[in-house]
Amino acid sequence: MYTIQGYEKVKSLEEAYELNQKKSSSIIGGGMWLRLGNRAIGKAIDLSDLGLDKIEETEEAFIIGCMTPLRDIECHEGMNRYFHGMMKETFRGIVGTQFRNTATIGGSLYQRFGFSDPLTAFLALDTTVEMYAGGLISLDEFVSMNYNRDILVRVHIKKNGRQAAYQSFRNTKTDFPVLAVGVSRLDSQWKITVGARPARAVVAENSGKLSEILAENLSEKAAETGGCCRRCLFTERCGMFYPSQKKKKRRGVTAMKIKLWINDKVYEDHIEPDTMLMDYLRDKGFKSVKCGCDTTNCGLCTVYLDGKTVLSCSVPAARADGHRVTTLEGVAKEAEEFARFMAVQGAEQCGYCSPGFIMNVLAMARELKNPTEQEIKEYLAGNLCRCTGYEGQYRAIRNYLGATRANYQLFEKGEVIEGVR
Repeated sequence: MYTIQGYEKVKSLEEAYELNQKKSSSIIGGGMWLRLGNRAIGKAIDLSDLGLDKIEETEEAFIIGCMTPLRDIECHEGMNRYFHGMMKETFRGIVGTQFRNTATIGGSLYQRFGFSDPLTAFLALDTTVEMYAGGLISLDEFVSMNYNRDILVRVHIKKNGRQAAYQSFRNTKTDFPVLAVGVSRLDSQWKITVGARPARAVVAENSGKLSEILAENLSEKAAETGGCCRRCLFTERCGMFYPSQKKKKRRGVTAMKIKLWINDKVYEDHIEPDTMLMDYLRDKGFKSVKCGCDTTNCGLCTVYLDGKTVLSCSVPAARADGHRVTTLEGVAKEAEEFARFMAVQGAEQCGYCSPGFIMNVLAMARELKNPTEQEIKEYLAGNLCRCTGYEGQYRAIRNYLGATRANYQLFEKGEVIEGVR
């Protein structure tokens, strides 16, 4: 994983920009790739206290702060209404709900990954990025720029009547897309974007260029970029997706003090800057938090951070400073109630994945009212079961959502409850 020598929660963008001018420094967005790389970071710069996690709607545009979680954009009523559900379609296939609650739009766009869903979708719209030093730059231009030490602050999407749609194709539901396409029309002008390439997403100004883009020599492009953008899933040369598990020798690591609440109990500690929340919780005895994949895919490490599900394997413990964390131990009564529904359906099996799964189910029950079968499956796509007990789990969920606390005892006795299958 990445090693971090110092961690700074900055108080201003000016402070962040100055710190980021050092080559060893790095802005930490959602932090979803911290366990997958092998880079040594001298100073991790955290923007989470700057209020950049909001979506503002004006008469002319939607303005999205760089620290806004992908899930907030996916569920934003105004954006989905204006773009006819495009936001939901863009984000719903990205790993799982917990991942999208943590990953940020700033990190997703700044890295310019070839597989980025939002990059391909936003290119099809009239989008500009607001840089701290560089000002407003069209996303089309930004994609072609070299990386620098500037900071992406906000994303602006114009409300000019452009109609748009986005579609991605994946081998499995939570995998990276193998093809991503955005299409939009403003008056008689069409715009087509193509992503999920060994290189960055590209724009065709008219539909006649689509075949030209798809026929481009991808191997030549990959050779030019060392495999893709800067970190590539198509080549083993990339330490991002084939990381070394051996930690580099560390010097000058600065311990930092944190204070957080875990299940309503306060904890104060000095930690190393690259301590992940999952490791911290397990060290404190919360063994329900487990590591199943170490790649942000399985959902076993799911906890609540200020009430939202997150993958604790990829959240720096330093980011939880001043916040409230809830583990399965903190919702024991609700968890036990749902676990009984699981047992009735024979869905508990080995039980290894159950803590993370139950945490996500309880969050879904609070967030979604009368969810459809498809909505349930999409919400829980980020929880993997190595026993493949999904059908039993879905039956248990339907029963749990259909049964009220008042008739729960009837359900335990096996009596029929109206409206419950």
